[in-house]
This record gives sequence, C-alpha cells and structure tokens, in this order.
Amino acid sequence: MEKFYNINEVAIMTGLTSRTVRNYLKQGLVTAEKIDGIWKFSPENFGEMLSVPAVKQSVKARNNFVIFDFIANDRKRENKICSVIDLYVDESEAEEISGFFCDKINSCGTDDICFNFEKNGRNARIILSGPEDAVSAILTEYYSE
Repeated sequence: MEKFYNINEVAIMTGLTSRTVRNYLKQGLVTAEKIDGIWKFSPENFGEMLSVPAVKQSVKARNNFVIFDFIANDRKRENKICSVIDLYVDESEAEEISGFFCDKINSCGTDDICFNFEKNGRNARIILSGPEDAVSAILTEYYSE
C-alpha cells in the first residue's frame, strides 16, 4: 500500500503553512488527489511539489529562517537543538526518511518542533529544531535504525 501525505504532513515536512499548501493546490502549482474529501499527496506528488520553482524558493526561505531564528535568539528559556543533516540518497530513501521524521514529529506530542525537508536531486537536507529532549529522542531513534 502506497503511503500518502495529507496537507498537514506536507506542511510539516516543508515548513510551509497548510494554507500555503492549499493555495498552491488552488493555483495548480502542485497536484494531489482528493480521497474521501481529504487532499492526499503521493510520494511522487510530494517530490514533484519540491521541484516547482515557486515552492522550492518558499521552502528554502523557510529553511533559512528556521536556522537564522535559532541562532538569533540568544535568550532561550529552555534547552533547544537545531540540527541540519545533509544526506546523499536516492528517491526511495528520501521518501522513507521524510516519512520517518513526519511520523515521529506527529506522534511526539509537542508542537514546538520545526521540521523542514528539502530535496535537490540526490541531495536531501533535513532541518530539525525544537526542545532538546524531543529533538534528541527523534535523532537517536533515526540513527539507531
């Protein structure tokens, strides 16, 4: 069974808002399938979305903002981590990795985590930022698999 991503999962993986993803759908910049009234993105739809110049630019700007915001905020009131992971992977590995992080973030019970996934050819970049305990747990699980 093929894995599908809903709008919220796509928003989490890209760092865009769900409203932005919906606007891209309405404008015809990205494609997805409506199943039982819910927009569903196949891994292929998601990959195609990331190659659209306007989307790519928005995701890149969001990624840069996450890192800049983390560095600029030197008065944090709790321990935080911002991790950038650059990987050289094929398409199926990229899908597995983005799915892993999306699933873990959705199930961790905090909305303080910022996650971005960007793919450019065989290069994938993951940016994960948030509370030290939550980000550490996700990264530990990722690297133990």
